[in-house]
Amino acid sequence: MAAVPGGEILSGILNVVAESLLIPVMILLVIFIIFAVIEIGALLSEYTSRHKITGKEKEILIKNISACTTPDQISQVIFHTNMNKYDKEILTSIAQLDKTVYNKKTRETLARNLLEEQEFKVNQTLEKVDIVSKVGSACGLLGTIIPMGPGLAALGAGDMQTLTTSLTTAFNTTT
Repeated sequence: MAAVPGGEILSGILNVVAESLLIPVMILLVIFIIFAVIEIGALLSEYTSRHKITGKEKEILIKNISACTTPDQISQVIFHTNMNKYDKEILTSIAQLDKTVYNKKTRETLARNLLEEQEFKVNQTLEKVDIVSKVGSACGLLGTIIPMGPGLAALGAGDMQTLTTSLTTAFNTTT
């Protein structure tokens, strides 16, 4: 088989580039693992603190709020529900609006705005997790493939120590 002119030089350059990327890829993988552990902790914390309100409880809440005549009464009804803290704060802030200043349409617009803000916060969290999952997968693949080159070369040369080290690195970075 004829060698392509300059092929050895290009192959050497690619080898240097690939091997120089291994350490940054491994650092990124460690960072992503730490991020994943933190996010799992946050998820468990949110899950344990969040209270699911049944349809029946919602009906009772709406009836109790409808029976109230002052914003303070509404706030007390909201305070005694099983909702999570943030939802209580939103409902209380809407209830405390001065009805002489804010008409029904304005209060409804404010409520929609508060819900959109909450949705935006949730989407920001999901975007971070989505990006990390995509980049983490790519880094895991790179961390697996990069050490395979030197490992295969070591296998061809009969260097079992280098082969073992390369394969260990390759399998450890497959997260």
